[in-house]
Amino acid sequence: MRGAKDLDMNGYPDLIVGAFGVDRALLYRSRPIVNTSATLTISPNMINPEEKNCPVTNDNITILVSCVNLSFCISADGKHLPETLDFQVELQLDSQKHQQKGGVRRALFLDSHQASLLRSLRMRRGERSCHDTKIYLRDEKEFRDKLSSIYVAMNFSLDPSAAADAHGLRPVLNYQAASLIVRKAQILLDCGEDNICVPDLKLAVQGDRKEVYLGDDNSLTLMFNARNEGEGGAYEADLYVVLPPEADYSGIARNNESLAQLTCSYDTENQTRYLSCDLGNPMKSGTSLWAGLRFTVPRLKDQHNTVQFDFQIRSKNENNSHSEVVPYKLEVVVQANVILQGVSRPDKVFFPPANWKSTKNPVAEEDVGPAVEHVYELVNNGPSRISSTLLQLRCPLRVQGYQLLYPLEFSTEGPLNCTTNHTMNSLGLKLQQTSTEPPSLLALQAHEHHVERREVHRESLSQLTNLSCSNTECWTLQCNVGLLEKGTSAILKVRSRLLAETFLEKQNKNFVLECLAKYIVRKMPYAILPKHLPTEHKKVVTSVMWNKPDGKYLVPLWIIILAILAGLLLLALLIYVLYKLGFFKRSLPYGTAMEKAQLKPQAASEA
Repeated sequence: MRGAKDLDMNGYPDLIVGAFGVDRALLYRSRPIVNTSATLTISPNMINPEEKNCPVTNDNITILVSCVNLSFCISADGKHLPETLDFQVELQLDSQKHQQKGGVRRALFLDSHQASLLRSLRMRRGERSCHDTKIYLRDEKEFRDKLSSIYVAMNFSLDPSAAADAHGLRPVLNYQAASLIVRKAQILLDCGEDNICVPDLKLAVQGDRKEVYLGDDNSLTLMFNARNEGEGGAYEADLYVVLPPEADYSGIARNNESLAQLTCSYDTENQTRYLSCDLGNPMKSGTSLWAGLRFTVPRLKDQHNTVQFDFQIRSKNENNSHSEVVPYKLEVVVQANVILQGVSRPDKVFFPPANWKSTKNPVAEEDVGPAVEHVYELVNNGPSRISSTLLQLRCPLRVQGYQLLYPLEFSTEGPLNCTTNHTMNSLGLKLQQTSTEPPSLLALQAHEHHVERREVHRESLSQLTNLSCSNTECWTLQCNVGLLEKGTSAILKVRSRLLAETFLEKQNKNFVLECLAKYIVRKMPYAILPKHLPTEHKKVVTSVMWNKPDGKYLVPLWIIILAILAGLLLLALLIYVLYKLGFFKRSLPYGTAMEKAQLKPQAASEA
């Protein structure tokens, strides 16, 4: 026997002869081969979104859509085939989008509103079978891609459930015949005769600040102007903003009606966070729009002096699809708003003190004079931190031998470390709510010595009104302030006593004691140096007012008697002058009594 012998006389070879280790012959029966020819036609192949002439009913609502004709034909022939052949035909619209993640098929069949069609065909051998249908374009709001082609794929095959022939064999398609046919349609664009759009995209960016501060949330609004100065529209045009790691997106700026209200999405790709905002599909030629985006920059670090946002317009056009990248840089700044506050409690001290008795050898602080407390608060309002600050307080102590203030003690709240050039409570007096040892002899001698010197310079003190460090000897309290975060403070309290004897020696004389507090920020805990270190001074005054006793304002009795006598004398003189001028001799306004009697009858008759 030889190979290629037709055993069943159906026109196809049935015998294959070969050897696999030993000579043997294998016998096959051939299946009838179907030669097919198929066509797929889209007419017209350019879909105009502006021409809507096919009705579509959805939820009892009929709308007009843009549609085109779709037709396909199949013919089949071959030897020893059955009289009828059964085919299965499958059509897929926009099949490329089906393969994309989140892709929306832009075209649907008019009769089923589906993107696929499966149809069974029965046709006679040697005949050609054709079928027509319509496809339509979805509403433009339902998809974005208008540039890429809409592919229509037709796939056909013999029905596997068809009956076999007398030998139990089913026909098979000729492997040389194409069973998959693909055609494409295009969405008509407003881009001239060649349907190719060439945009010219321009972008400008401006912001409401040029600096961001370490420690602050740094609210930021960036305004941009997007323009298309080209001849064609930019399709699927998006504003693409790359955010720095330190920034967060807050939303669209809505404080101005002239600003466009965009639709934006926030996403991350390869650890790069970006914002994408729709500018139009298409962004037509001549378009110029303003819009604003709000951000915060809360995660600043001192490793970089700047943070940068990158803006770009991107479209899906084949030509000139992108604008130039426009960077917007912000300078990272170290800055702290530090406030020094001070108050005197009380701010006015009235002399002479109530129930106060002078004593040569004071034992308790009350023996010295009225109490005065100064409170100072150093507040860091931020946004940045401060790590080292010098706080200095200077207050009048004595002038020309007269002691003005007697410093008792100080206390602190917060990161304060203070030292003074003057011994607090130098006499060792008993403090309020505090038990101390009796004052030393040396301290008492020193106090008596100051009293003697005060007597010598009594006249010099009477010439002073404002007592400050410019004309008196002051004592100094110096504090090193540690780390102050934003919103925290350090408090210094100083208790003193006014020397009552000093101010009692000059009665009815008012004085103002002026303390000067000053801070200097020396260091901030950042690698970036601040542009300037904050410094400020604060004056806190305590007024010494002389309150005269009520008895000293009474008028002496002899002055009152003298005033009464002088008043009576003046009154008598006035009466005498009026008498001489005839003031008391004037006639009555209605004449004498006789004249009044004569007038009465006439008055009665007239009545």
